[in-house]
Amino acid sequence: MNPLKKKNGALGKKLKGALTELSVDIFGYEKMVTKNIINRTEYFSKRLQIPPERLYIRIFQKSHVIKSFLYDQGQPITAILTGELTYFFMEEQTASLGDYKNKIAFSIKQYLKEFADANRIDEESIRIWIHVKDNKVHVRAFQGEEFIKALPLNSLIKYFK
Repeated sequence: MNPLKKKNGALGKKLKGALTELSVDIFGYEKMVTKNIINRTEYFSKRLQIPPERLYIRIFQKSHVIKSFLYDQGQPITAILTGELTYFFMEEQTASLGDYKNKIAFSIKQYLKEFADANRIDEESIRIWIHVKDNKVHVRAFQGEEFIKALPLNSLIKYFK
C-alpha cells in the first residue's frame, strides 16, 4: 500500500468537507442577518437590563411546533413567539409581513429535519443556540443539553433566503 495515496485521500476528504460549508455572501444576506441578530439581542438586553453576552436564543421543535426561548445564561426568561423570531432573520419591513412568520417556522423545521438526518438523531432533541459575543454571532447545535458542534451562521440562514 502506498502511504502517500492514503494521505492524499484523507486530505481530499478534509478539503471536500471544508468546501461544502464554504459560500460567498454576494448579496450581503449573512451580514444583514448578523446585524439583525445583534440588534435584536441588544434590544432584549436593554429592555430586560441584562448584558447581551449573557443572552442566548434557543430554538427547538416540540410536537412539530417550533419553539424559541430567550435565556439568561442557563435560566429561561421568556418565550419568543415565531413572529418575534422572524425579526432576528429578516429585515424589519419584511418581517412585519404576516406570511413570513409561517415561512420562518417552516424553514426552521426543514433545517432541523436535515440536520437530524445528517447527524442521525431525533429532530425533536436538537437545540439550536444563538449567542452574541464581541459583536459576533455564534450558533451551536445541541442534542438536549449535550453539545454537538458549532455551526456557521450561513448554514442556518440559507434556509431563510
